Amino acid sequence: MYSTFGKGKLLRPAIGAAAPLLNHGIMRLNMLAISTFFLVRENSQLGACIVLLYLFIYLSANLLGRPGYVTMLITRIELENIKSYRQVNLDFRRGTTAISGANGAGKTTIVEAIGYALFDFLPYSQAQFVREGEKYGRIVVHLIGSDDRAYTVERRCGSGAYWFVYDCEADYRVEQRTDVVDKLHELFGIDRERSLKALFRDALGVPQGSFTSIFLEGGSDRKLKFDALLQIEDYKNAADYLLDAQKEYKEQVQVQLNEIQRLEFETRELEDWRIRLKDLHALYQEQTAQITQWTQQVEQLEARSTVLTKQRDELRERENLYKHSKTTHESLQYRLRDREQELNLARTAQLAVQASLPDYQRYQQANEMLK
Repeated sequence: MYSTFGKGKLLRPAIGAAAPLLNHGIMRLNMLAISTFFLVRENSQLGACIVLLYLFIYLSANLLGRPGYVTMLITRIELENIKSYRQVNLDFRRGTTAISGANGAGKTTIVEAIGYALFDFLPYSQAQFVREGEKYGRIVVHLIGSDDRAYTVERRCGSGAYWFVYDCEADYRVEQRTDVVDKLHELFGIDRERSLKALFRDALGVPQGSFTSIFLEGGSDRKLKFDALLQIEDYKNAADYLLDAQKEYKEQVQVQLNEIQRLEFETRELEDWRIRLKDLHALYQEQTAQITQWTQQVEQLEARSTVLTKQRDELRERENLYKHSKTTHESLQYRLRDREQELNLARTAQLAVQASLPDYQRYQQANEMLK
């Protein structure tokens, strides 16, 4: 919206729509603040006029108080054969841009060009919008969208009319009218149900001198426009939603109260359980100490058992050696007795030989004599 300053008199800038939005059961309050065009008219003797052009769509904090952020920023406007302009390029930076010019220089044309290219709003025919004597006019708006990407919106009126949105990063062009409108809603961060034309006509691009005209309309017409701008229907839907949410909340509270009562009943002996738990804990510590002592004793007994097992194995080995030695000894005893018997026989035979030796000698002598 643009308002007029006359001889130092300041008119309050227009504030657009405030809309409560429901997102997955959480109500957020988004303020679509439209701070746009201020026309400052100095004393006519100076013969000059200053225009403060400050166009942006501002999405403010939700109910939790999050700081607002700019969802769309115009960086450059190019006009060709638009009303008094044959060719002009305007660059904008963040913040406030001041454009000065005399009355009729074409300051309002810039506003109308933005309204036509971005909001599909033109208060008169395309033939009146095209520069006199030319067949067509062209508007190019460069902007940064709500996704922080660069876009170009180009619209041609008159001969060979077209309208498209170009995604510079993706190198992709949206050309169908419905797709262009949807894309602009997305870039501005506003609901698809909100009419771009109505938003610009009633809030952003209200002409000079007609800022208060909406208040002079009939009650029903005024209500329709303000309900759309302030999104009263959203408030009603939010209120209805909150009624359901309140009912569900009460039901959940009752469920929790019932659960609390159940838990209180089940834990009515909690203090006795705690005392019992304390006693059991003391008993556990005592038994743990006893088990530790027994474990140490078992370890000692296991060590003693290992020693005894080793000694037992050694004893068994020696017993086996003893049995083997005993068997060997008995065998040698048997052999010794046999040798003693043989020795006795040999001695007896020797005695017999010695006793018969004289007879043997006489035998030999007699045998010699017989020869």
